[in-house]
Amino acid sequence: MAPFPETDKILPPEAVYPDARGRIIALPAFPTSHAMIIESGPGAVRGNHYHHHESHLMYVVSGRMLYIEEQAGGDLMTLDVGPGQAVVSPRGLAHCTVFPVETVIAVLSDVDRSGANYEAEVVRVEPLQRRADISAWYDGPQVTP
Repeated sequence: MAPFPETDKILPPEAVYPDARGRIIALPAFPTSHAMIIESGPGAVRGNHYHHHESHLMYVVSGRMLYIEEQAGGDLMTLDVGPGQAVVSPRGLAHCTVFPVETVIAVLSDVDRSGANYEAEVVRVEPLQRRADISAWYDGPQVTP
């Protein structure tokens, strides 16, 4: 298991506009039908599924996210994503996220995720974080539903 090359997978903001009041951060361009903010505590694990039709962009507002994605051949790729960075989870590829610290992410989806739409769209998989060696990034307890 090797991390993705940053130039291939980690996306910086499109632009940052600072002034005396703070900053405006333009997220990477992504076709968006649904947006949400997800807050996760230390050790939280989310995902362990793939989507039939949905792709989504995950932007780390604060904290840190370990993104694990299963490639078409079955290899796992792991990416350490920090504040101000984003990653796109493509449709059809199993993925999960592990949050080693308190983390806030913004998620932009290219399909409507409201109500029953989300559950009809996902296919659950065996926990990817159990197959990946994430001990270099996080070796504490994991919180799953």
